[in-house]
Amino acid sequence: MGTEELLERLERDGVEHLWVTYHDYSGVAGAKSVPKERFRSAVEDGIVFARANLNFDATDHQPPDAHLLADSGDFLAVPDPDSYALLPHYPRTARVHTWMRLEDGSPWEACPRTRLLTAIEDLRDAGFSARAALEPEFYLLVPDGSGGYGPANRARMYTQTGLALVDGLVREIVETLGEMGVAVSQFDKEYGVGQYEITARHAPPMKAVDDYLSLRQVVRDAAREAGYVATFMPKVYAEWPGNSLHVHLSLWDPSGGRDLTPSEADDTSLSDVGRWFMGGLLEHAAALTGLGSPTPNGYKRLQPGSWAPGNVYWGRGNRSGMIRVPGTGRRRHIEHRSGDNTCQPFLFLTGLLAAGLDGIRNETDPGPPFEKDIGHVTPEEIREAGITDLPRSLPEALDALEGDRVVAGAVGEEALKHFLLIKRHEQAQYDLHVHPWERDAYLESN
Repeated sequence: MGTEELLERLERDGVEHLWVTYHDYSGVAGAKSVPKERFRSAVEDGIVFARANLNFDATDHQPPDAHLLADSGDFLAVPDPDSYALLPHYPRTARVHTWMRLEDGSPWEACPRTRLLTAIEDLRDAGFSARAALEPEFYLLVPDGSGGYGPANRARMYTQTGLALVDGLVREIVETLGEMGVAVSQFDKEYGVGQYEITARHAPPMKAVDDYLSLRQVVRDAAREAGYVATFMPKVYAEWPGNSLHVHLSLWDPSGGRDLTPSEADDTSLSDVGRWFMGGLLEHAAALTGLGSPTPNGYKRLQPGSWAPGNVYWGRGNRSGMIRVPGTGRRRHIEHRSGDNTCQPFLFLTGLLAAGLDGIRNETDPGPPFEKDIGHVTPEEIREAGITDLPRSLPEALDALEGDRVVAGAVGEEALKHFLLIKRHEQAQYDLHVHPWERDAYLESN
């Protein structure tokens, strides 16, 4: 869709308010609402935002050593017409995601969406395209009135009851996403109390991220209207299972007409390029963890034997590993399982594509699959299999990201600088916070 087509679509759809949206380095949506009489200006020239906005952390504070201060000027949020979607929960309102541009309208290397486009172009230049589907888990919660939360229900995992108890909400989410052009593959009751999972259909990488961001917004909006709080936080309570963001990936020819991921020799293996791509993901696992789980909370989820991956290996149908090859026949693809929903999804997918392409270029062998549940094997068996650990903390993961030539290079110097600044500042704040457990354990112990 071009600029004129977008303006015609806005008129045809009866839109009177356009939300012009960008996503910061925490993946949080920033937006301004533009009235109808300003549509052409917004679509053609973009909307001004302060660059300083991009150096605020999850608590709306700037780090003491922030690069983008009040005197750093502005960036332009220039709409990508292909991201256009109506917002059915808001009358006569639509949304566009945007490119961050310099004030003269030229591309800005700090733009996460631009970094993903570059990774897509690098893959195309190598003779490939990709498709992706992002599969988030979330909890439906009810505030308990005292600052805590309880689950929306206590239905067991994958039960029909779990769907029946929120049937109206499920219908609202799926139908609303359909109106926004997002095709839902499935919606299920997950393992945790009040925990659910939703998957959009696979799509080219940019649309896959746009669809995921639409999905997150719709789930939150619909849950709020139904009286719930929807959270995608990695670990809500210590005793509850964590929320993951699984990314399903497949390699295709440049036209997107032929899936190159499965082997043609049998119904279970991956092709050589599929194996090499997976080998790249394993080779750069630590750096990808820094992109995919960029908060201290995420490392309370990534624990060995917890059904969230804590180690670097792959398996066929093995849900304990960092990478799973689901299914047989044409269903074969690569599922990356260690990320969570606090990521910046454009940057995370950028890193995944770059790591996979590096694996293809170097013909990186992923090794044999590990076919056991790692939570039920001995440390000796893990060592004998040559299995290593994922980073056990955010500082370790961010250091790995900064030192990884391929993944850091794909994110780009400018974007990486701001990303690391913010995430390390969040860790520093976390380190200084006194948690209730500490008072329970130590206040009267000496």
